[in-house]
Amino acid sequence: MHIIFFLILLLSSDLFSKEQSVYDIISKHPNLSTFNEYLNRTELDDVLQKKIPYDWTVYAPSNNAFINVPKELKELILSDNYYSKRLFTDHILAKEILATDITEQVTTELTVSNKPIKLYKSESLFIKDIVIVREDIVAENGVIHIIDCIMFIQPSSQDSRLSPSQQESFPITSCCMQTGTEVSLWRENTKKSF
Repeated sequence: MHIIFFLILLLSSDLFSKEQSVYDIISKHPNLSTFNEYLNRTELDDVLQKKIPYDWTVYAPSNNAFINVPKELKELILSDNYYSKRLFTDHILAKEILATDITEQVTTELTVSNKPIKLYKSESLFIKDIVIVREDIVAENGVIHIIDCIMFIQPSSQDSRLSPSQQESFPITSCCMQTGTEVSLWRENTKKSF
């Protein structure tokens, strides 16, 4: 009986010693190496490692997300630390949100860049073209969801894919940055707001 208790104690302490932060998981995940490079370059790695009273939710772009980005994204944003940092703070929320926490009820959360983002489950994803490749990678200080694109948040009035009634119902659009026009629009909005 004492041996079993000792083994359980030994194994459980080993498990606790292996708890990893959100940043630790991102830095070691083979499908997030490019995102990790940008976190390091923009010093967001330091932010994700800080001991704070709340947990993180990170929508982490996969390596694949960086392959087919518009050339304007590489030239105007990803090559500039100021804009890269602003872009990737749109991917981080200062609250842990698991996939099971999201329902059909629309909730508004704030990104680290202080932009509101509407989260909800829906059968029709035309409003949001972000595909989550892997969800709920839980860390000691939050959760990571791997996405297959570089996300940006914009006022829906600027999203030409939405009808006027959709723009009114959903004032903020989260979507994948896929065109040079979207890159320019995001950069201009970011320039004005910072």
